[in-house]
Amino acid sequence: MSARIIKKRARFFVAVEGESEQSFVTWLQGLSEKQPHIHLDGFPLGGGGFKSMLEKAVRLHKRRCRTKGAYRDRFLIVDGDRAEQGDWTIEKLRRAAAKHKITVCVQSPNHEGLLLRMIPGMEREIPDAASGEKKLKSRWPGYEKPMNAHALGRQFSLEDLLRVATVDFDIATLLKRIGLMAGQASPRAHSVADVNG
Repeated sequence: MSARIIKKRARFFVAVEGESEQSFVTWLQGLSEKQPHIHLDGFPLGGGGFKSMLEKAVRLHKRRCRTKGAYRDRFLIVDGDRAEQGDWTIEKLRRAAAKHKITVCVQSPNHEGLLLRMIPGMEREIPDAASGEKKLKSRWPGYEKPMNAHALGRQFSLEDLLRVATVDFDIATLLKRIGLMAGQASPRAHSVADVNG
């Protein structure tokens, strides 16, 4: 009888703003179960400005690598509207994160905006931060913040996210790098957050 070979999981470090994004990462992990060699290690940072979130992510990544081993890739998922409130622009965050080999994925304008865009026919909609949650609730009356991964799974599918990825470079990059979307990041897709400020 031959020995069964078990493929080692590719681990991805995913630092996120808060509980809503953590649920999103858990939902992505569920979608990736068809490819059991992938593990998304999600870490909520508790919000803050872009600079403080990046600093927390870098420290956490270093600590996790020392105790659990290296990651294939690393990401930081943030809300684009934080740039209006804060310490750094999105471009400054991207440059600083790149020095630590962290890919920034910007939700435009925020997490609720991303979920709104996952509703069929809404992928090109870019609400402002103030109206995003209201528009989402009008199309998904059961939405409550933070929504858990099971509720996301009942509402959305991978196809919904792939539709958004056709027009959002950051989402496409994330999905391709973790193996949920084929190919390299498409130059035709654009970073919505960069286009809109």
